[in-house]
Amino acid sequence: MARAPINNGGYRKKRPFTKVITMLRRKIAPQPPGKGDRLDKFPWRRVSLLLLLASSVGFLLPAQALGTSLLVFLLLAILFEFATANIRKFSPDDKDLLFLTLLLVALLSVTKVSLIVFPFIGQALPEIPPSAYVYGIGIAAGAMLVRIILNSETALVFSVVASPFAGWLLDNSFFFSVYFFIGSVVGAHSVVFCEDRSILLKAGAKVGLVNVLTILCQNLIGQKWIFPEVGFDLLFGFLGGEVAAVVVLGTLPLVEWVFGYTTNIKLLEMANLNHPLLKRMILEAPGTYHHSVIVSTMAETAARSVNANPLLARVSAYYHDIGKINKPLYFVENQGSQENKHDKLAPSMSSLILISHVKEGLELARAYKLGKKISSIIQQHHGTSLISFFYQKAKDQEDPEMAQVDDRAYRYHGPKPQTKEAGLVLLADAVEAASRTLLQPTSARLQGLVQRIINNIFTDGQLDECELTLKDLHQIAKSFNTILAGIHHQRVEYPVPAAKESHGKKKNNGDSHKQPPKSGRDRPPEDKKSGEEDLKRLGM
Repeated sequence: MARAPINNGGYRKKRPFTKVITMLRRKIAPQPPGKGDRLDKFPWRRVSLLLLLASSVGFLLPAQALGTSLLVFLLLAILFEFATANIRKFSPDDKDLLFLTLLLVALLSVTKVSLIVFPFIGQALPEIPPSAYVYGIGIAAGAMLVRIILNSETALVFSVVASPFAGWLLDNSFFFSVYFFIGSVVGAHSVVFCEDRSILLKAGAKVGLVNVLTILCQNLIGQKWIFPEVGFDLLFGFLGGEVAAVVVLGTLPLVEWVFGYTTNIKLLEMANLNHPLLKRMILEAPGTYHHSVIVSTMAETAARSVNANPLLARVSAYYHDIGKINKPLYFVENQGSQENKHDKLAPSMSSLILISHVKEGLELARAYKLGKKISSIIQQHHGTSLISFFYQKAKDQEDPEMAQVDDRAYRYHGPKPQTKEAGLVLLADAVEAASRTLLQPTSARLQGLVQRIINNIFTDGQLDECELTLKDLHQIAKSFNTILAGIHHQRVEYPVPAAKESHGKKKNNGDSHKQPPKSGRDRPPEDKKSGEEDLKRLGM
């Protein structure tokens, strides 16, 4: 029977429910195309999702559902094609499209049901005008969810789609289209780098205040100042922002679980140093763990200076070398005083062992469900860089009569870093490892080392596919210098007591008449008995 690994190292049987969820996740999140797969096939999945969305919206809108569906499909297809071609970060895959489709259908369905329910609530509470309830619909929750899970560009495109459809449901109201669009944009902007659930409530308050201002503008344009009605409109407009925040709070864990997304809130949970994988690293590869902690500090500090995601940089740096857990003694930071195992291996075998830690790290990331973002950085944190030590060793042992050494056998398989965070982890990893080779790590030597390592990585082309610029590299070097100067700072050399200096020295015949002073201000009187008692307290 199939067994699945669990965190404590044991095994448990897969239940039927778990098998069903696993199968659904594979359908929702299909594997990316592999080598040799055709990429020029007609995108049937995307077209089918757009058709599903168009038919759903056509069903929600009354009358002429067929014409409505065709119009919606035409709008979505053109908008999707334009955004894919012209917006750089808008590149949703099939899983993202399914998520966006279901989210939009859910929002419009809730809006449609609300319009049916509001009259009954108005009969129960006749003091509140029925029109005020409409301002409390939390359409902004959709854009906030998309921004937290995907990115700002996709959230903007989603707002452009969702707001007109919501206004269409509300008797073709242009004002409500603008009202929902403004709230959606403000909500998406307010949850950038959302690292705490309280930020969602603050974002809801911002959306509520913007809703209030938008309603006031409407009343100024229409010169409508009936106080009780306007007061209720403003109240429900503010509550609409908080309703959106509460909806995001409730649905975000469900979306993370079903679709397998890794949000900043999920990253905070993985940043806990009591995570089973990090605890394994502490016990089995302590040198790698210490190296990863320093790299995480460097990557996080640099990420703040180049407007990257500092939380993602820090957490991914914690896990970037987890593949070393399986063979810790083959990596120098874990060897200590033991012999180097690579001394008895051929350079080609040593390079294979070093390269394999990336693949083994990906397997551990899948086993412990670290998510796509962390797994991608684990795969990219060396790029296609050359293992120069063993490559040079192989060149030195090269036989002129045999084939020349191919540097491709001594390069990591990549891919190169695709994001700023992956590039930062690559740079921090290389700089931190090289800084340990300095015998006297003065400030000038550290600055020269950082600049040389970054230049070598840049000229090797490892940063060609990420978004780091030359200005960013300058800021990254400054951040690295600050962190390394704090780690390798010098301490004041404590003076050795005079008694320890004179103890064990042979007396010089020429100076035999000189005796050490028996007492003085700089030398406290020694008490042999008290010294022995101090050693006993220390357990010596």
